[in-house]
Amino acid sequence: MKLRPGRIVAVTIVAGWAGVMATHVWQTHARSASAERLELSSPVGAALTQRGVFYRGVRIGFVREKLTPLKEGSRAEQEGQFTLNVLGRKRRMDIAGAAVLGHGGRLESFSFCLTTASGRSPFETKVTGKVDGETLELTIHSAGRKRTEHRTLSEPIVLPLNLYHSLASQGLEAGKTYRLRLFDPLTLTDGEAQITIMEPEVVHWGGREDKAFRLRTQFAGMTTTAWITETGEVLKEETPLGWTMVKEIPGSGLGSRAEEMIPEIVSASAIPAIGYAGPFDGLKRVRLRLNKFPPLWDSVDGGRQKVSGKEVVIEVEKLPILPTGSTSLTSEQRRSALDSDAFIQSDDPEIRALAARLTEGLSPLDSTRALSGWVYENVRKTPTLSIPSALEVLEQRAGDCNEHTVLFTALARAAGIPCRMATGLAWSTGQFYYHAWSEVWIGNWIAVDPTFGQFPADALHLRLLTGGLETQFEVLKLLGRGATIEILEAE
Repeated sequence: MKLRPGRIVAVTIVAGWAGVMATHVWQTHARSASAERLELSSPVGAALTQRGVFYRGVRIGFVREKLTPLKEGSRAEQEGQFTLNVLGRKRRMDIAGAAVLGHGGRLESFSFCLTTASGRSPFETKVTGKVDGETLELTIHSAGRKRTEHRTLSEPIVLPLNLYHSLASQGLEAGKTYRLRLFDPLTLTDGEAQITIMEPEVVHWGGREDKAFRLRTQFAGMTTTAWITETGEVLKEETPLGWTMVKEIPGSGLGSRAEEMIPEIVSASAIPAIGYAGPFDGLKRVRLRLNKFPPLWDSVDGGRQKVSGKEVVIEVEKLPILPTGSTSLTSEQRRSALDSDAFIQSDDPEIRALAARLTEGLSPLDSTRALSGWVYENVRKTPTLSIPSALEVLEQRAGDCNEHTVLFTALARAAGIPCRMATGLAWSTGQFYYHAWSEVWIGNWIAVDPTFGQFPADALHLRLLTGGLETQFEVLKLLGRGATIEILEAE
């Protein structure tokens, strides 16, 4: 039976939740000339702290943090546990992180681990890092294997784990704005954040009240508000994703969560579709009007999608597509679409062997169809909270759209077919939901959806972005805007 999008589009919004809750994800945004660069120094001391995590007023978990002074520097630690309601299924997520700060508060090393349970299939990804001068050494542990990368740092980085302590060590002053480079261990990317310190306010927590500075953090077009004390302790934090963290007594409330009351998170992310009543199966062309969308990303226009103002026409590719002299990939585009990375391990012997077996003697077009069909038939469809890794998915044989997409992308690249990941919206039961799929280059980019078993993908796939996991958080800009999609034509 072919599963429709409403059953299996949870993972992008869940990944966004996981990223923000686990590490307060920041991404690159425009630099402000008036903002000061945050100078690192040793954080002031702080005891064990705990914050309850709430969604729509319901407690869904907690985060505990501890800062321990060392002979030279300090050690910051964090652990958290959350239960999310994904399409009526409860999913638990555990995080653990630590960072060692040396002289002057500079990052020396860190570790981050995300563990999730999805039915019979637990997923665990661990990242460790070591900073040596201007070099960052990363080791990613996934599916019982590890991969090491080296990156050059243009400037010192700060982890979200020690962000507020670093700010407090400067002395908080209302009206000041800082910019700093943050590294996100969830997506293995770094970006610039801008933080403005507002006037102190009284914050109520656990029947008590304390004075704290209000901080406004801008990232990726979204704003997070936090209230922190002069020592860098967070009393309260509000995010654009609809969840709040509030200080509580350490150890309190750990067993008080009423799981049956946890709100379902995927429905809250849906974009209503208006103007067309169906049928929807097999549509080859649609014309959409995007209402109350943020400025469109560059990836929206091109290939099967044509943009005119607020309207987008999506027309399914007609196969086979043959290369022409006017359409070809640059050497850099081709390299990017064939490269192996931390989560798309297309150079792994097991993935290469499977790709070779499935595509032996086949053309690129038939190879794509064979690889997509294999992923569709062999990966169990289930909402999954994970950092998608091709090797992990190959081992677990379970997941949602991101898991299907990352495995297919790795297999296609291993077979020598240029492939990229796409993030956008897919239609189901009267609404559009967040979704991920792939695009392969066979003369032109062709959309492939291994989660739905579609090659090419139908016209109700609206591509917003291309790239890895780090680009998918950009889609969260749509939340809370009252966006809708009008289906003006469908055939």
